[in-house]
Amino acid sequence: LSCVDVHVDIMDVAGDSQLDLDKSFITKTRLHLNGTAAGDEERDSANKHRKKQEDVVQHIQSKPVPENYCGPCYGAQMKDDQCCNTCDALLEAYNAKGWNSMDIWETSEQCIREGRNGQTPKQDDPNQRPKLTLGEGCNLVGHMALNRVAGNFHIAMGEGIERNGKHVHIFNPEETQLFNASHIIHHLSFGGHKKDEKADVPEISTTTRSEETPLNGVSKIVEERHGTTGLFQYFIKVVPTTYVTPKTSPSGEDIRHETNGFFFTERFRPLMIEHLEPREVKAIKDHEEEGKNGQVATAAGQSGKHSDHGHHNVKTNSVLPGIFFIYEIYPFCVEVRPNGVPLTHLLIRLMATIGGVFTIVQFVDGLLDKARKSSGSRR
Repeated sequence: LSCVDVHVDIMDVAGDSQLDLDKSFITKTRLHLNGTAAGDEERDSANKHRKKQEDVVQHIQSKPVPENYCGPCYGAQMKDDQCCNTCDALLEAYNAKGWNSMDIWETSEQCIREGRNGQTPKQDDPNQRPKLTLGEGCNLVGHMALNRVAGNFHIAMGEGIERNGKHVHIFNPEETQLFNASHIIHHLSFGGHKKDEKADVPEISTTTRSEETPLNGVSKIVEERHGTTGLFQYFIKVVPTTYVTPKTSPSGEDIRHETNGFFFTERFRPLMIEHLEPREVKAIKDHEEEGKNGQVATAAGQSGKHSDHGHHNVKTNSVLPGIFFIYEIYPFCVEVRPNGVPLTHLLIRLMATIGGVFTIVQFVDGLLDKARKSSGSRR
């Protein structure tokens, strides 16, 4: 999944939406298929290409427009003498032809001259969206500011837009199987780290740290039998947590560190699912040979598109491919404080233990003495 096709959005129950966070608070790094980051050669090549584009833009914008100027329509003209002198006129010509106009914004001299390159609007028509870039991966690093209400942040197919008060994603359904939702979560946390290096606060325990970041190291790889993609959902319960270290600051006060722990459940809905066993497929084919079309329709079902994959039959799920982190914040707080046992408690426990031993020994000795006297009186 290329960085160009990765979009991070946030939405919550309060109606607040934050779109395209990958363009502001999150840094994206291109990855090769083996997981290594793009090297200096790739970055230099991209920088040279960007510099060349900037030179072209500067040349076009600095060049005066002739009085008898007739802008090219790049093959979209209806008549031989038709001119497209403005960016809007060129876009209208492309739309009249039913052509994809995404590249025109960046390459046509009309749009560049008007300074509209790099300001491509979000297209509501899925067919006007650029094609997915294959053969790359993407690493995301950054932070997001969330409201203290339930919501979700997600990386899903297509670019998110707001339409009629709803959050929707625009994409071409024919490219659904190309959106590879495989992912590895290196680190995910809510709030700051428990470790405070400035105050030299010691870490409390490894168990507590794992409760803060239970998703670290989670790896999910989709398979071809699932359509190479699907919907991953992580249902996260966030618990506000305060770690208290008693009297380690220079002022003699307890040091408090506020963060958030969480636990989660997960669900995966594949794009393609197997809905018939091989023997069921064979039974349906037998019915087809016998001409029992009604029984075949009942066995195969009516939802989704069906096709044979070897010996299995599959159908397409109605899911939006992507990774959704659905979080809910608990209305209470947990305080973690280390408790030590004073020396006096240890001494009291030792004395109680020793006293108990002496009592039991005395009781056993009394029983044995009584038994000895009883046997002596009988003689």
